[in-house]
Formats: sequence, C-alpha cells, structure tokens
Amino acid sequence: MKVILNQDLKGKGKKGDIIEVNPTYAQNVLIKQNIARPATASNINDNMGQKNSQAYHHEQEVKKFQQIADNLKDKKLELELKFGANGKAFGSITKQEIFNSIQQLNIPIDKKMILDFEPIKNEGEYTITIQFIKEVVCQIKVYVKAVK
Repeated sequence: MKVILNQDLKGKGKKGDIIEVNPTYAQNVLIKQNIARPATASNINDNMGQKNSQAYHHEQEVKKFQQIADNLKDKKLELELKFGANGKAFGSITKQEIFNSIQQLNIPIDKKMILDFEPIKNEGEYTITIQFIKEVVCQIKVYVKAVK
C-alpha cells in the first residue's frame, strides 16, 4: 500500500515522501497514529502543492538571506581591545561583541549564525564566518586595534 508520510519516519522516508509499506502496517500503525495518510489521487495532488509551495518559500528565503549576506560582505568591523604597557591584552573580543557590532549596522542576524568563533586576544585582521541558512554563508573582516 502506498502512503504519504506526515512526518519523518526513520528508515522509511522524510515528511511528504510517498512510500510503499505493508497494508496492515499502514492501517494499524501509520494511519492510525497520523504518521501517514493514504496515497489517494487528491492526497498526492495536495502533497505536490505543498512541496511546490515549500520550494517557492525556501527560494524566497535564500534570496532574502543572499541579499543580506551581500550587504554584510562589504562591511568592515573595527573593534578596540585594551592592552597594558607590557603588551598583554586585557580580556578579549567575544562573540557577543561581534554580534552587537553587526546589529549596530542594522543587519538582522542571530548570534547562532556566527560560526566557529574563538575569542580574539590580539590585534590584527580576522575573518568571521556567518551562516544564515545552509545555502547562504558569508565572511566579514574584523579589524582589531590596540588601545592603551
């Protein structure tokens, strides 16, 4: 019997997939627990409409984030880090400070989008990677200058 999955089913398929299963398993488990629905013509048509809609919305989201990434890529962040007379840094530049600097540029990002960040403890130029979604990743330059 063919069914359309309403949710991901380990070892069988992802949400929206049409799979072939034993009729008893389909009736007694999948359909009864609302994990799947029968693959009738109308359900298949609805499923295709949902997939097309999701693909369209995902494409729009990618375009939106790509535009933000292109805007952010041209920006340069300049941060200051205090150093003592002996040349040792007081503290470090944290992920939160980078996040705050990006937000001051009126660019809507989430702190979790900043990838593989380790606190910056020296002056110089650093590259920070930001991943908006799986398909959209950008890198920005951060310049850290010493302040005494």
